[in-house]
Amino acid sequence: MGLKPKDEQEKGKVVPLFQSGDYFFHRGIEAYRKNHLQRAIKLLERAVKLTNTEPVFHVQLAAVLSEIGEYERSNEILENVLAEKEDVAECYFFMANNYAYLGLFEKAERMTLRYLELSPDERFTEDAKDLLELLRFEREEDEDWDDLEEDEDELIAQFERARYLVRRGNIQEAIPVLQTIIDEHPTYWTAHNQLAEALFRLGEDSAFEICQTILEKDPGNLFTLCNLALFYTKSGDAKGAEPYIRSLRRVYPIDGDHYVKVAETLCTVGEFQVAYDRLKELSRWELEQRSELLFGYAVAMYHCHDRHKAIQLFKRAEELGSKQAKTALIITNKEPVNPDQIQFDMWVE
Repeated sequence: MGLKPKDEQEKGKVVPLFQSGDYFFHRGIEAYRKNHLQRAIKLLERAVKLTNTEPVFHVQLAAVLSEIGEYERSNEILENVLAEKEDVAECYFFMANNYAYLGLFEKAERMTLRYLELSPDERFTEDAKDLLELLRFEREEDEDWDDLEEDEDELIAQFERARYLVRRGNIQEAIPVLQTIIDEHPTYWTAHNQLAEALFRLGEDSAFEICQTILEKDPGNLFTLCNLALFYTKSGDAKGAEPYIRSLRRVYPIDGDHYVKVAETLCTVGEFQVAYDRLKELSRWELEQRSELLFGYAVAMYHCHDRHKAIQLFKRAEELGSKQAKTALIITNKEPVNPDQIQFDMWVE
């Protein structure tokens, strides 16, 4: 059998496709430009595997990884490139961006400065300068936020000290603390409300004026509504208390502490059915976290539902340290029992 002519030999020859690292790199770039990022990563990983010594392949892979949020892996690749060749300036720029996304602003700033030092007139120079400006702004914001958090911590500590003093009856000592808080933080309404309570306990009518001022500046302030419902009730003015009690009946706070505050207020002013409906939604564990709260629930139950079960809860509340429960048990052990004497006061700790 004779040989085929040369041109026929050429036609029949199977030429394998040349698949070098360069081939996969260019295909990866093409996929990246079409925004096929996962495909681009696979192709670039193949390029790196076939031609591991080409820094550009590694840098491009790191850049695409950054695009999909794999900042740590991207930086790991860039660090490996720099370990082999320190003058690949783009690595510093890409690392700066990754650190910025990770919220590591100081590291990002160092990388940006290093890039600008190595490549003052390169393709990413303007972007790097913009990034540097943004990083310095973010760092200043962080520092301001840290200062604000410190101020808030101090503010809360001061308020809790004042609140503790009021609850323990050291009202004259608490008032200057609250006044200082208000002077420094005029819109911290919680302090205004606590000051109103302190003044009311001293018999000062200015407590009502403070509450009205709060409502003018912060309409619907929940703690102010609670205060006014309590102030008027404790003053024996049922008519004055009614609009504030009516508002509280309609309020169902999402916040747990606010929910309990409203329920306790309603129980204190004699709205036992509404208070019971609110407090029964709490778990037994939640109620027992504060002995007086458990007692409040028991008082509401006593007036609306099961007196026998309520007395059992009085006993449990006493075991947990409730002074009001101890008094209530003494009353219920007398004959005849006067139900009107079984009351709850949220101000008693």
